[in-house]
Amino acid sequence: MAFDLIRINDLRNLTNCEIAPHTGLNLIKGENGSGKTSLLEAIYILGRGRSFRDKQISNAVQRGKSSFTVFGKKGSKFNKSAIGVSCSKKGTNLSIDGEKISKLSLLAKETPIHIVTPKSQELIEDGSSVRRRFLDWGVFHVEPLYQQFSFRYQRALSQRNKSLRESWKTANIWNKELHESGSKIQEYREIYFERLKEQLLIQMEMLEVKYDLEVAFYQGWPKEQTIKKMLDDGMAGDKNRKFTRMGPHRADINFKIKSDKFNKWGSRGHLKLVVFALFFAQANVIKSMTNKETILLVDDLTAELDEKNVERVIAHMINQKNQTFFTTTDYRLCIERNVGKMFHVEHGVVS
Repeated sequence: MAFDLIRINDLRNLTNCEIAPHTGLNLIKGENGSGKTSLLEAIYILGRGRSFRDKQISNAVQRGKSSFTVFGKKGSKFNKSAIGVSCSKKGTNLSIDGEKISKLSLLAKETPIHIVTPKSQELIEDGSSVRRRFLDWGVFHVEPLYQQFSFRYQRALSQRNKSLRESWKTANIWNKELHESGSKIQEYREIYFERLKEQLLIQMEMLEVKYDLEVAFYQGWPKEQTIKKMLDDGMAGDKNRKFTRMGPHRADINFKIKSDKFNKWGSRGHLKLVVFALFFAQANVIKSMTNKETILLVDDLTAELDEKNVERVIAHMINQKNQTFFTTTDYRLCIERNVGKMFHVEHGVVS
């Protein structure tokens, strides 16, 4: 469901802001430092309960103020909901339909939100942890039991690593739990990845990314072994290194062209198009498996994209039919009234 009202108070330079966004495209224009990214940050907080700009969400509180609040209403004629997030130095309070909640996962389940920033190429260029988080975010939304098995696995992994550091003789007692929970994690990830890969190739074709791209899922250990056998056989090496070297916590998505890593072949613009394709693909998979609409945020759409590719991405956003908010400093960029709304931000004031 799309937001039809967003209200922001005292978040960075947004003192008292209220907008009624379009269910489709929402173009946000303004100079650098005007508050465009802060507007996206507020929307992101409504879906994640945390900031994409700062590890400490309380740092988003406006200077001189004790707290910020973000409120959003969304839904259709017959199914509406309200989300509230307030934050101070003392902590963060979350609510859905006026009822307080304590888990960020409940907020995330309510509203799937993704953001593309000029740093999003890290999804392809950086280490495996970034891609693993991207994959797990999708699995979390489509598989109700995934979070439970992930918690069990991480708890057992932490205990096994502690044993390897302190008294390795007890490390093996955690192998059974790692095998049971890890096998389910692997199963859920593999099913989801196949759907994601299929959609990714479709999205790349629609965005006219003309690369013969190979996309493969690495489960985190040799494919011919079970997790239990991998842990048993690798005990000596784990003992020497004092941590569990292989398992689902080492999973990755590999991107290659002609058997080389993609980031060695692709231009910055093409990398960004592949990132867009990944986010569009994930939104489509979540929609097909859960009927949930993903809200997409894009900070500085025109960065590293030429005019033709900007037009291509916007046209694809329209076809996707998800609620989308995207910022630009280019005042020439416009959208048709029938597909969206345009907002202007200046000195923290949105009009």
